[in-house]
Amino acid sequence: MKGNPTHQLNTEKSGDLTRSEESKQRILLAGTAIFAQKGLEGSRVDEIADEAKINKRMIYHYFGSKENLYVEVLRYNYTKLYARGSSVIQSGADPETVIKQAIREYFYYLAAHDEFVRLMSWEALNQEKYANRVLPQLIDPAEPVLRQFLQEGQLAGLIRKNIDIRHLLVSVNALCLVYFSRREMLQTFWKEDMMAPSMLEERLIHIQDIIFNGILKHGEEEM
Repeated sequence: MKGNPTHQLNTEKSGDLTRSEESKQRILLAGTAIFAQKGLEGSRVDEIADEAKINKRMIYHYFGSKENLYVEVLRYNYTKLYARGSSVIQSGADPETVIKQAIREYFYYLAAHDEFVRLMSWEALNQEKYANRVLPQLIDPAEPVLRQFLQEGQLAGLIRKNIDIRHLLVSVNALCLVYFSRREMLQTFWKEDMMAPSMLEERLIHIQDIIFNGILKHGEEEM
C-alpha cells in the first residue's frame, strides 16, 4: 500500500523547516559566543561558521551579512530576557512580589549569561547603534503594561505616586548590570568571590532593599 504523497511532502517540508531552524539556532549561539568575545568589528564570519560547525555560505543565506547576524544575535538574546520578565509581570501576583521577582529574574539572568553582559558592553561602545534596532520592538509594547502595573500599585497605596517607570527601570538596570559588567575591576577590592551563590544572593537582597526603600509608600506620606 502506497503512502499518501501529500502527507509525505508535508513531512519532508516539516523536516526541512526543522533542519533550517536548527541551523539558525546553531548560528545564533555561535554568533553570541564570538560577538561577545570580539565584538562586531573584531569577529569574522569564518570564526562563527567554525563555532557553529556549518558552512559559512549558510550564514549569508539565512542572515545576509555579518551586521544583520549581529542584530539578530542581539534580538535573540534580548527576546529571551524579555520573555522571562513578561511571564513575571503577567503572573497576577501583588505588585511587591512581582517587582521583587522581576529584579531576581534579571539579576540571575545576568549572572548566568556572561556572554549577554559582554554583548551589552560592546553595544555601549557602539552607542547602542544596533541594539536600538531591536529594543524599541520589545520595549514599546511592554511600556503601557509596565505603566499600568505601576499605577495599580500606586492606587493600592503600595507605591509612591511620584515614581516614574523610566527612572525605576534605569535604576534596576544599573544596580544589577554594573555588578557583572565591571566585575573584573570590582573583584580587586572585593574580598569574597563575587560569583559565589551566597554573595550573589546578598547582592540581590541589597538591590531589592534599595529599590523598595525608594519606591514603597511609607506610613501616611503623600508623594
